[in-house]
Amino acid sequence: INGMPILNTHAGDVFWVDSGAGSDGDKGTERQPFSTMDYAVGRCTANNGDVIMVKPGHTETISAAGGLDLDVAGITLIGLGSGSDTPIIALDTAVSADIDVDAANVTMINFHITSGFADIAVAIDVNATDFTIIGCRFTEAANDQNFKICIQDAAAAASDRMTIEDCFA
Repeated sequence: INGMPILNTHAGDVFWVDSGAGSDGDKGTERQPFSTMDYAVGRCTANNGDVIMVKPGHTETISAAGGLDLDVAGITLIGLGSGSDTPIIALDTAVSADIDVDAANVTMINFHITSGFADIAVAIDVNATDFTIIGCRFTEAANDQNFKICIQDAAAAASDRMTIEDCFA
């Protein structure tokens, strides 16, 4: 429906995230969402087809290397909303702040990835096979002209079969 998956047609669990109304002590349901994507990733089961739905207006600030670690195989993170309501992943406060992809078969759809710090070295550090990123937007702070919009394969051949579709800066 409108390009979104019907959530009851797969075997995996569905977790919801909303930084404005959630808590990592909640159940991770649509009405009681978690507050961070990183916490939701930790609740997923490898290769179970789990989905993390991130509500419009969510903001997750990453201030260290691997601050968001996608380390569970076979998960999908879907950002809901459009325009200024698209969920934001803010790489902030450190040149090493990044998203790590440390498990195979991870997919990210519809996120706005921003840099609030000059010279972020790598936005997404891919260390596993079959990573897919679709429809994501990358922007930098107005005064930072050196944001490297970089998706990096850190280990030789670790990111075989990476797919990047419809992403823009």
